[in-house]
Amino acid sequence: VVSTQSTGEDEYKKLRKELESDYLALFKKTVAMHEMYLMRIAAHSKLREDSNFRVFLEYAKDLKVRSKNKKELIGGFFKNMTKNVDEALLSSQKDKDEFFIERRTFLDDYHTRIRETTRQTEQLSESTNALSVDYMQLAGGFALLSVQDPQLQRFMAQCAISFEVMQKLQKRVSTDEDLKFTDLFKYYQREADAAKSLLYRRGRALADKDIAENKLEKAQEKFKDIPTAEAYLQDCKIRFESISEMAKTELDTFKVRRLETYRKHLVDMSELQIRHSQSKVGELSKGLELLCDL
Repeated sequence: VVSTQSTGEDEYKKLRKELESDYLALFKKTVAMHEMYLMRIAAHSKLREDSNFRVFLEYAKDLKVRSKNKKELIGGFFKNMTKNVDEALLSSQKDKDEFFIERRTFLDDYHTRIRETTRQTEQLSESTNALSVDYMQLAGGFALLSVQDPQLQRFMAQCAISFEVMQKLQKRVSTDEDLKFTDLFKYYQREADAAKSLLYRRGRALADKDIAENKLEKAQEKFKDIPTAEAYLQDCKIRFESISEMAKTELDTFKVRRLETYRKHLVDMSELQIRHSQSKVGELSKGLELLCDL
């Protein structure tokens, strides 16, 4: 009975450590993504002066955030559907600006590639995590054999300890891959979506300007509502020039920020992989030495 109680307590402690480890990993991911997002807002020329952003940073109490209701969800669905149709209609639009022609071509290809890369990194993270589960199952199997076979008790117990340590190391590898690779590519997939959305808004503004020019021509032909058509055209021109200027700045910043972040995360991940590999080799060597001494 005492042995059974002791085994139950050990299993409880192991389960608690695993849950704590998973929680800390999730918390680490959440903090990293929030930090990246807030730093991006803080670096933005206009958003960093936004009063809501300042309130968010300085608010001392807990923020209450509600989820979208059904009306907002349905509205968002139809809005996205309308946008997709509008994008299809604007796809044949003629743009004379070489900068935006080049960026649109790049973003179409980049978005496809980053989406595929995200899918592959998710598979990599799942495979790495599956290996840690295999280590845990091996540790449990050896621990069970150490109880059932008294002659090999010490050997099996040491194998169980070694694989349990390997499982913890492999779990860290999985967490780091998830944070440095999967979450990074997911983030920049959303960034690519935002960049494409920005080009869409510029394309919409260009289409509105073209429509306004046609309306002015018709008004001049009929000698009717010319001042109204001229004012509307002027508003469309101002809006188009404004969003074009902002889009150039945002797309240039997106390129620089993307390259810097990729470089930093790849260097960090390489250093972590070396560190984890050294820890694994050290643990395996230590385990083999202990087994040889038995």
